[in-house]
Amino acid sequence: MPYTLVFYEAFKKSFLYFYPMNKIEHIGIAVKDLEKSNALFAALFGESHYKIEEVASEGVKTSFFKSGPNKIELLEATNPDSPISKFIEKKGEGIHHIAFAVDNIKEEIKRLKSEGFTILNETPKKGADNKLVAFLHPKSTNGVLIELCQEISGND
Repeated sequence: MPYTLVFYEAFKKSFLYFYPMNKIEHIGIAVKDLEKSNALFAALFGESHYKIEEVASEGVKTSFFKSGPNKIELLEATNPDSPISKFIEKKGEGIHHIAFAVDNIKEEIKRLKSEGFTILNETPKKGADNKLVAFLHPKSTNGVLIELCQEISGND
């Protein structure tokens, strides 16, 4: 392995140690009509969504778009009691959450709790796009709903 690559890999590991929430995984947008919103975002990005998925436990249907290295998740409520339905009723369509990728969601939850953040679900749950997820209460994050996302592997 070239020296520069070895150095980069060591730097990346140390960087991730100090910055466990190392990248924005996606931005979630609450929408009333997923089909219409899919058409709108396909026109905006110049390409269609790459995945549609329903998360029955959350009462939501999602679609994902890529724009370069960034992802957008559109969220449509599938029942009137879902968090997305309540969000749209209260605030209208728009940005619902910002999701950050983490390598170890359980450790990150512990770390954030020790820093004084309020965690909405301390036990990670299965979310869309093959992720384990947990949310931070907006009251502890200046009004922004933060989602932690960990890729599900065979061990999770």
